[in-house]
Amino acid sequence: MLTVKRLKIALIFVAILGSVNMFAQAQPSVTPAKAENVSDAELQQFADAYMAMQKENQQAQQVMAKTIEEEGLELDRFNELHKASMDPNTEIEASEEEIAMHKAAIAKLEKLQPEFEAKMKTIIEDSGLSLDRYQALGAAIQADQALQQKLQGIMMKNVQG
Repeated sequence: MLTVKRLKIALIFVAILGSVNMFAQAQPSVTPAKAENVSDAELQQFADAYMAMQKENQQAQQVMAKTIEEEGLELDRFNELHKASMDPNTEIEASEEEIAMHKAAIAKLEKLQPEFEAKMKTIIEDSGLSLDRYQALGAAIQADQALQQKLQGIMMKNVQG
């Protein structure tokens, strides 16, 4: 239960810092693929990449949680401090020591971000898709319920083995 809570808190931070999940980083210049132009093979490649990225994301969350704790902050406290630092309307009492630990943790996490992003890019490319095609497929899947259902079926088959 504690591990799940820690991962949840780390996930919140990932979202704040910038998700390592390239799926969420679809650029406005990416044109969604039309549903009829998405093959079953591409959906399989997308599913493989997406599932591998989810696994990598979980590992990244564990690394980030450990990094935060190594700086002397509990994850809950780090999250409170970070949320307050992002919202000028939120006031929170924090000692100078806590503020320094928070800043040190942020600096270390920001240094880890390029490594996480590179891993995500490698996962996508290893699946046989270009980053642009992955993003276009992601946008198409988000926009088309039939593709979502097809992808869900593929992912269920992958999980069941």
